[in-house]
Amino acid sequence: MWRRYFIVFNYQKVVSLFREGRTSVQDAPRPGAPKLATNNDKLSEVKEYVESFPHSSVEEVANYVGISTGSAHTILKADLELRKVQVRWVPHCLTFSQKAARLQMAEENLEIYEGSNPRPLLEIETGDETWIQFKPPIRKQDGRVLYWIFFDGLGPVAQIPVPKGQTLTGQFYTDVVLPEVEKYYLKRRPKTGTRGLKILHDNAKPHKSLAVRQKIKDMGMHEVPHPPYSPDIAPCDFWLFRKLKDNLTGREFEDRLSLGRAIYRYLEVTPKDEYRKTFENWIKRLNSVVAYKGDYFEHS
Repeated sequence: MWRRYFIVFNYQKVVSLFREGRTSVQDAPRPGAPKLATNNDKLSEVKEYVESFPHSSVEEVANYVGISTGSAHTILKADLELRKVQVRWVPHCLTFSQKAARLQMAEENLEIYEGSNPRPLLEIETGDETWIQFKPPIRKQDGRVLYWIFFDGLGPVAQIPVPKGQTLTGQFYTDVVLPEVEKYYLKRRPKTGTRGLKILHDNAKPHKSLAVRQKIKDMGMHEVPHPPYSPDIAPCDFWLFRKLKDNLTGREFEDRLSLGRAIYRYLEVTPKDEYRKTFENWIKRLNSVVAYKGDYFEHS
């Protein structure tokens, strides 16, 4: 009985609304109702943010853009067709050209760095940026510090905290980050500094500006080719950041400074052999890229 009453009531309500001029059966917006994101007004913002911060979680993307986590998830998965590989957002399926680029660069790097002579691997230093939590967030963006961390086959090179509110740009990378790397090598190699060394970093916008490329050239360094959408062959992604965050998970720090000390200690106590093995693992992963003809591969 109640079911028939409900159907009749809703039918009468719909008829009444259409007599008043309604032309759609969809619910009208209500005050206080959650705002849903649409592809037209939010997709570009999500895309730009993820390109700058590929390690971001769905919640972080949603908070930055100002949409619900459900809307952010829909845009990331359905509209942008992304998935996470080594905690980075990448395409669900690589295109033919993306696979070709991965294959070509893997073969180029193997030709130079694979072999019995370990010296070429010891000439590579690599780095990237990542968010690290130092206390439970009161709001989504609280309690985190963005760090740029570099290392080579002999150990840690530099850790640079990004000031709160600082935008990640090629200019910041040029003026602040790379000089810290240069300073380290001038201490370790007073006569040559960074001359003759190689730098391996990904294709994020701050790494690829003209100012950055000129600074790297001025430092006497060369860039190691690294294809887009390839965290599975980026040492920071497949090794360091995962291990570092596992070590820090569950710990709280009073402030940014105490977090910095903890990161420094972890990097220093990590056996030097682990740093060397990471670059050997990089070679193995490049071979996997070749074996899979540029596609993503299974890894532990």
